[in-house]
Amino acid sequence: MSLRCLIFAIAAAAAALLASCAPGIAPDMLDAMRTIKFQPVGKGDDAVKLAVHEQGKGKPIVLLHGLGASSYTWHKIMPALAKTNRVIAIDLKGFGQSDKPLDNHYSIFDQARLVEDYIDRLNLHNVTLIGHSFGGGVALAVALNQIETGRKDIERLVLIDSVAYAQPLPFFFRVLRTPVLGEIGMSLIPPEVQMERALAMAYHEDGKVTPETVANYASALHSEGGRHALLNTINSLDPDQAEAFSKRYPTLKLPALLLWCEHDKIVPLRFGKRLAGDLPDSRIEVIEECGHIPHEEQPEQTLRAIRQFIAAGANGHGS
Repeated sequence: MSLRCLIFAIAAAAAALLASCAPGIAPDMLDAMRTIKFQPVGKGDDAVKLAVHEQGKGKPIVLLHGLGASSYTWHKIMPALAKTNRVIAIDLKGFGQSDKPLDNHYSIFDQARLVEDYIDRLNLHNVTLIGHSFGGGVALAVALNQIETGRKDIERLVLIDSVAYAQPLPFFFRVLRTPVLGEIGMSLIPPEVQMERALAMAYHEDGKVTPETVANYASALHSEGGRHALLNTINSLDPDQAEAFSKRYPTLKLPALLLWCEHDKIVPLRFGKRLAGDLPDSRIEVIEECGHIPHEEQPEQTLRAIRQFIAAGANGHGS
């Protein structure tokens, strides 16, 4: 195999493994997602502006997308949730339209501190915090830090195909963590080509991957900052740290709903079942016929589960 072919395979497979796909937007959803606010968060050298999309009124729901994605990933369920709640979708640092500084502060814990600062600055309370994939890891970190600080802003969690434990790093992951070669792997092959191949792994049904999906997902990799953010996030992954972090899950007594795709190849269902066993007040719901992105592949099932979970809490029935 030539070096060029090897790099192509590495880049495409890595993108798929990390995918929390930034999907295409249906034309009738564009107006609903068009308004963007930029919120300063962080202090000193860590200060950035996060792009925020907001709809609706009522108790707040905060949405955290996965690695490589943006707030657009929620476009199929956000308008419906906004009929009863104030829904806030945040572009994490380095993604979407948020700032993309060329620094090394892109870990789950770096992102969690910025999300906490956002919640504090906006004086949000009784928050339902929803995180997908990498964003689920950020949500877990935010919730656990609330225990240490004594704050009670987070009322309940929804974790969707969430990272939560150490997972073996495949060969192409290890290559992308290699200086120089990782950058070549992300920049040599056109982003659209990478994403078209990669989404076959992230989606259970290939027919649901549209040209708009590919274009939206690939857009971040056209900028130096976007590539830098993705590679630095990969480099921040630490299996030992993840395993130590997971030992704290039994202390997290918030009501939690775990939504997991039946055919997830990126964060397999066995991790969801393990997480359900470690979180004291949680239940898991398995969504059929989807790969890693239920709010994209099965939005009706995803929306119904989230609504029922929130309604149960509002009626005093817990999780």
